Amino acid sequence: MNDVLLVCDLDGTLLDSNGQIDQLSFNKIKKFCEDGGNFVICTGRMDTDIRYVEQKLGFAGEYRISQNGAVIKDKNNQSILLETIPSDFIPKLNQAIFAEGLRTEVSDENNRHFPSPRKPEEVAEFVDSSKIIEDLPAYISTGKISPTIYLTFGNEKAFSPIKLAINKSLGSDSVTVIQTSPSSLEVFSNKVSKGKAVELIKQKLGVSANNLYVVGDAESDVSMFALTNHSYAVQEAEQEICEQANYYRKTVGDVVADIYQHKKEGNM
Repeated sequence: MNDVLLVCDLDGTLLDSNGQIDQLSFNKIKKFCEDGGNFVICTGRMDTDIRYVEQKLGFAGEYRISQNGAVIKDKNNQSILLETIPSDFIPKLNQAIFAEGLRTEVSDENNRHFPSPRKPEEVAEFVDSSKIIEDLPAYISTGKISPTIYLTFGNEKAFSPIKLAINKSLGSDSVTVIQTSPSSLEVFSNKVSKGKAVELIKQKLGVSANNLYVVGDAESDVSMFALTNHSYAVQEAEQEICEQANYYRKTVGDVVADIYQHKKEGNM
């Protein structure tokens, strides 16, 4: 399996709504790795969370893709890619995003920066890499961090003026603005996508498109789907996402079963 690359999102894909991996998927991924397969996690989470999951699972990939493709590190923890938002965009983004008064968190390569502490039930990370900065807009404006992602919480109606303000001040293609859930809006460099990150890893590993398998459940995963004919939606992926993938399977374990079947049939 050393010529095969399996790229997998975390939340809603490898992990269920309780942050757990089903035993069948665990067993099949473990065997895939033991047989030489290349397994890479690609997520919107921070790199520290990928390392935590890999430690719990007992196997690790050659590379880790975090923050939706803005950060790539190898198994030796060396930085392979870091795409930050251009510094000259920061003043206008601060104005457009923070002016609405919604809670906004800002990440850089290694940490998430919050304007205030969160309630315990709001902590979703496995490893808390957060820093509390009371005047976050001013802190960012001083250049003390190089932002990778602005994450704002609210709803579609509340996000509308933010999108309009960014479009008016920076133009429609200057940065990527994407609603990653009903309650979250993310802004990051337009050079960033999971698809671009996976393409880079595919080239580094020398894996052909026919031997690339990608698995996801959300809009941020769709950019990976165009890279191969082996794209999968899983678990509770919405119909729109399923329609953009080549296949639907219930779990990542089912995808791994397909890999072995394709190998057996000589279709790889």
